[in-house]
Amino acid sequence: MSSKVYFLLLVWWSTVLIKPTILQAQQDTTTIPEIVTISYEEAKARMIKENLQLLAARYDINMSEAQAVQAKLWNNPYLIWNQAAYSVEKNDYFNFTRQALIQIEQVFSIAGKHTNSVKLSKLNVEMSKLALEDVMRSLLLELGNSYASLNALQEQDTLYGTVLNNVNQLITASEQQQRTGALAGNEVVRLRSELISIQTQALQNRNEMEQAMSELRILLNLPSTTFIQTTEAVKVVESLQPLQDLIALALESRPDYKLSNRSIAYESRNLKLQKSISVPDIKFAYQPFDRGSNYVRPYEGFNIEAPIPIFDRNQGRIQESKVKIKQAKSNNLLIENKVTNETTTAYYQLINTQRGIENYSTQFIQQLEELNVNANTNYNRRNISILEFIDQQRIYVQTKIQQIQLMNQYNQSVNQLNFSVGREIF
Repeated sequence: MSSKVYFLLLVWWSTVLIKPTILQAQQDTTTIPEIVTISYEEAKARMIKENLQLLAARYDINMSEAQAVQAKLWNNPYLIWNQAAYSVEKNDYFNFTRQALIQIEQVFSIAGKHTNSVKLSKLNVEMSKLALEDVMRSLLLELGNSYASLNALQEQDTLYGTVLNNVNQLITASEQQQRTGALAGNEVVRLRSELISIQTQALQNRNEMEQAMSELRILLNLPSTTFIQTTEAVKVVESLQPLQDLIALALESRPDYKLSNRSIAYESRNLKLQKSISVPDIKFAYQPFDRGSNYVRPYEGFNIEAPIPIFDRNQGRIQESKVKIKQAKSNNLLIENKVTNETTTAYYQLINTQRGIENYSTQFIQQLEELNVNANTNYNRRNISILEFIDQQRIYVQTKIQQIQLMNQYNQSVNQLNFSVGREIF
């Protein structure tokens, strides 16, 4: 359905289904929605570019890269200048010919502390990128489901519009027959009752459509006044790989599983860092000038400083790092089990939904459409009663709604399998 046609249908809905107040009518004239017709591929491209959650996750990578740059830097040297400010003997201030000391100090990390810090920061960058991939995977699932739901709701909206238009025409014709005495008044009442029932269902569908559209606008970072028109409906799965192949592909592709593997490497590297921290740093100092020395004036010499690791040898953090390695390995096994079960469940859900779709063959849908057309014709010719007409009309609407919802469930099953595997295989 084109955007112009859908916009005309939207205006028609507002006149048929909704009784706006004067204030609402004034608001509708000042706020004109922008209609955007977008395919799923176009929506995905826009989300990757404009989604605010993705933009925030990319900043995490930038921050981890900045931390990696910082970890590569060496300690800055110290410059110490000691100058006598006042002499009691001479009663003078800031005499630079008297006692003065200049010293340059540099702290050196040993036992691989600097190397381990750099490698740990690089692992942190890798994990940030994997976290971004996992956010992308979750957003693609949310986008696919929201798009499929909105598409199904818009199809139902079109169906309700067609049925309501048909019932309105029947009511108009029945009222004319009632005026001539050719039709009982209770039949017109029954038709109006059926009209109200369908209008109520259509309004509920419209509210759900607005909710789905709101979720999609947030994902695509679109203004709140944008009316989104979807295009294609069904993803086609021509062939389904064996379950074990999909599980193996999931363990190879899932960013959350790869992230858990890198967590083990991260904690192992952190243990090495904590052990290197237990070895104290050494400070080397050089005094090129010391006018106040008691040994010889001026004095020139070296200075070496290092703490003695008697009490604090970083024992607590080393023990904590060992426990974190065990924790990371347990989480890795948990996620592996999660990947296997999620892939298996999504696989069989897709198969079950495919079997359900097979019930709606082309021949059956054609017969259903013919039943609906014949119901209108036969009622106008008085070949069937109003109860039979309403029954056939309800069967038609119910079956079409079930078909649309099943196709939506099929799309979401495909999205769930892609999410479980960790890549778009369909």
